[in-house]
Amino acid sequence: MNEILQHLLTPNRKLNALVPAGVMLAVFAFSVKAQTGCEYQEIHPAKYGNQPFQNPPESVSENGILNTSLSVKYTNPSSTSLGGCPLKLRTYNGKLVGPTLRIKQGDTISLLLDNQLPKEPPAEIQQQFEQENKSAYLATMPAPFNTTNMHYHGLHVSPTGNSDNVLLSIEPQSKFAYEVKVPGTHPIGSYWYHAHAHGSTSIQVGSGMAGAIIVEDNPTTTPKALLAANAREKIFVLQTLLYDEKGQLDKISALFPGPSKPSPKNCDKPGNYGTWPCSKRRITINGQIVPIITMKRGEVQRWRLIDTAFRESIHFRVQGHDLHEIALDGNYLGHIDTWKDGTAIDLEPGYRSDILIKAGMQAGDYPIIDAATSAAQSLRAAEEPENVLAILRVSNEIEDMALPTNAEMATLAPFGDLDLRKSAVGVQEVMFKLGTGMQNPDRNYFQVNYRAFSPGNIRKLALNATDMWSISTVGDPSIVPVPGPIPPLPHVFHIHVNPFQWTRSGPDGKPEQVWKDTLLVQGPTVTNVFTRYTDYIGQFVMHCHILDHEDLGMMEVEEVVDTASATTSAHHH
Repeated sequence: MNEILQHLLTPNRKLNALVPAGVMLAVFAFSVKAQTGCEYQEIHPAKYGNQPFQNPPESVSENGILNTSLSVKYTNPSSTSLGGCPLKLRTYNGKLVGPTLRIKQGDTISLLLDNQLPKEPPAEIQQQFEQENKSAYLATMPAPFNTTNMHYHGLHVSPTGNSDNVLLSIEPQSKFAYEVKVPGTHPIGSYWYHAHAHGSTSIQVGSGMAGAIIVEDNPTTTPKALLAANAREKIFVLQTLLYDEKGQLDKISALFPGPSKPSPKNCDKPGNYGTWPCSKRRITINGQIVPIITMKRGEVQRWRLIDTAFRESIHFRVQGHDLHEIALDGNYLGHIDTWKDGTAIDLEPGYRSDILIKAGMQAGDYPIIDAATSAAQSLRAAEEPENVLAILRVSNEIEDMALPTNAEMATLAPFGDLDLRKSAVGVQEVMFKLGTGMQNPDRNYFQVNYRAFSPGNIRKLALNATDMWSISTVGDPSIVPVPGPIPPLPHVFHIHVNPFQWTRSGPDGKPEQVWKDTLLVQGPTVTNVFTRYTDYIGQFVMHCHILDHEDLGMMEVEEVVDTASATTSAHHH
């Protein structure tokens, strides 16, 4: 030990002279402790990242069928680590990112989900239940953390049977065969899949149980410039992989917001220790820490951005480069929205954005950034510092490629110039409610329209009807002195099966109609979106995509029925 200490202290004589010996010993003790890699401390990309960018592995359909399987199992700590920490996390195939499922319009996804996680003993299941029950007023029994299922996020497919049915529970040591039939007219674009069993969703997605789904472009109808960019495609599965000092994730309270300004003092407080802000874990891309993307000067690539975080706003920008956005939540815009250098693209949990990026003509390294955000912009309603996500390295080589034109992109818009505002008749209301328990301030209400999730609480919707959904969030004035009133905090609206239309401000500041399936809602302002229920009947869910909110009750069952008596909702307000 003395030899190691002497080695650490002698390389920098100037530093040794300036720093008291006691401080140096404390630094040394900290460095020895840090060798496990799992402590809540800074992760340095130069040591644990900065490797060439890698797309996830992929499974590709053949002859109209994607035959594949996914094993749900723990990572092997002896071979899987992040930031120097050996990990034991729930994953697909034991990897930190799921494989990309690449299909074509009209294909069938034939996927065997093999849950190899161990069965939890009754005492462990009870302990998991108490974690959630102590945090929220539950209306139904949540699934244990090793029970799972699969959601095909954004796909317009059947929600019933063995298709995109998130009301299923696939228990440990069991298998389930999914058969998801994708319509021949399905919008082309970027989608994703993830675990969705009520009660275990946040724990499993927070561990990395997610991956991309790509509905591929038709080469005969896609602009040549876009096909060239597609050939250099990068898939960004943006992740907030949270793990404790043992390299595991088994506490749902760790997924809670944490302090707005993390510090050693407030991070040591009960309820903050180990949360995302206090953990100092880094946002990863496909399980990588600050990977490096190399491009030639003038080269154009397609980047598919997928925010799979359980609770994280990512304001994505690339220093020195414009971002040419071509699709939102899997749906082509029908034109190119060019966000100028310095303007970030907003990604919230569940969002996708497809961008074309043309490398500049100045060689060098350009940081790819999660820009700093104010409390008003942040999903956590707290200031967030800038984070470096990756590095764009522009080489000296030149390959000057063209961007597609707006005229070329116009034909790709999946719904043409359809404006649902002109045909909407019904109104559906959604109020996300986060409230404080009057008797127990540590136990909150997570509700949709003042009701916690229950399979028996069903909103009826009519097949082929067109509705406006009026969405808002409400807080709680609270009569409990501590923690005090809860303001109408941001929530993330997501509805399965059918996309909706929303009006946003484009790069020119003018309103534009876009199609999405996931949307940040800032309370108390009411946000209106428009949707129609086509092709499929059956039950599915609508919920907040802050995933611990979903697990704790902020979810509702919707059912599309083919009957004239269900033209309006059973829950009119």
